[in-house]
Amino acid sequence: MSRKIIQNEVQCNSCGDRIYSSHRHDFVSCNCGSIAVDGGMDYIRRAMKTGADYTDWTMTMEIEDLQKCIDAVKWGRENNRNDFGIALAVIRALRDTGYLNMKAFKDQVSDNGSADA
Repeated sequence: MSRKIIQNEVQCNSCGDRIYSSHRHDFVSCNCGSIAVDGGMDYIRRAMKTGADYTDWTMTMEIEDLQKCIDAVKWGRENNRNDFGIALAVIRALRDTGYLNMKAFKDQVSDNGSADA
């Protein structure tokens, strides 16, 4: 299986900035200059000052699973779903591929199946 970068993002632990690179050669630095990201969805590159600390928020997905999400959007459009319906289709695709923490969803539903307010 092959993975695809879907978000190339870090958070600088010095200034708190969350920065991301949106396309190839999109070199982006945080406000304090401690960390930078580059590469968009093509490659992951970090540049940092010595001793810089950051939290990596980069996400990757199996290409096959990403295609299921894309197909869910296409299905929603072809079936005249509104934005909410399309979002739900993508959420179902993420659920079916194992990318969602189902416990977080189930904790919000009471024993009789209704959503807790």
